[in-house]
Amino acid sequence: MPRLWQRLTLLFVAAGKCFAADYVGPDKCRSCHPAEFAAQSHSRHNSALRPIADTPLPSLLAESPVQERSGIAFEYTPGPGSLLLAIRQGRKRLEARLDWAFGSGAQAYTPVGFREGSYFEHRVSFYTSAGRPARTLGHPGEASRSLESALGLVQSPETIYRCFNCHATGVAPGPDLSTMRAGVSCERCHGPASEHLKNEGSRLKADASVQFCAQCHRSPASADHSLAPEVKDPLSIRFQPVGLMASKCFQKSGALSCVSCHDPHEDARREPDFYVAKCVSCHAGATAKLTSSACGIAKRENCLPCHMQRRTPAEYLSFTDHRIRIYENIPRNSAR
Repeated sequence: MPRLWQRLTLLFVAAGKCFAADYVGPDKCRSCHPAEFAAQSHSRHNSALRPIADTPLPSLLAESPVQERSGIAFEYTPGPGSLLLAIRQGRKRLEARLDWAFGSGAQAYTPVGFREGSYFEHRVSFYTSAGRPARTLGHPGEASRSLESALGLVQSPETIYRCFNCHATGVAPGPDLSTMRAGVSCERCHGPASEHLKNEGSRLKADASVQFCAQCHRSPASADHSLAPEVKDPLSIRFQPVGLMASKCFQKSGALSCVSCHDPHEDARREPDFYVAKCVSCHAGATAKLTSSACGIAKRENCLPCHMQRRTPAEYLSFTDHRIRIYENIPRNSAR
């Protein structure tokens, strides 16, 4: 394990060592890596964090009044470079400013603001699939007890640093956003340009590669990857490395990693045939053995409904289960 993290450090410089002087921005990468630059610039990674005024969120929330059963009402007004929030209950009123939108909008946008010396995650997010605002995942399910609790959850400096550090590039502990570039761009994964050039050609083995992605996409809570994480915690399906590392495909292959199926410079592909080809590339020997079985691999049928289902662990949110396995009780004619 120490050697693993030494290699990770070569590619991703530890926070606090190199910042403004070494981060040069993704445009410098364009001349050597034009295809990767073009794809990444339009990816969801690149828009994982944006100033809230640069997103559709101000108009989406302003057009969707929110009121809790307690009578607490939320009012949103687009302002210069921010979104102004007013929370009312009777004659009581609390005002705040929302500055950042976390999330690309593929699933949701979650506002974050700064008030009285602390960052807070707003209680209301906008869910794209539902086309409506609703309670932010992880916030209390009961009605707000006060205007302050309706505002959202105040985050510690350590927690909010981790949030910004996974959604942006060049964030210093604190969090210090003075050198930050919103969104996950080249230097967030490859390190400051100067360090990347020094270590050009470094490559990670499969387990180290998954651990690298797990910095932000989450790793298992313990070293035991043999359990069924989605049974213990259904919400863990959101964290792809957790399921993948519990898969026999990962544990036995020694070669399977996130980048086996996903190019990190672009959004995940949606065509079933693309993933069938990935599965067959490893299971080519199985096609002859399974021609007379219920498995559709020999016919190059979509593997995912039987082995990596789409699940909805929370309202308005859906994710592909990355613990690759054979699900029980799948109707043969309706799986695909």
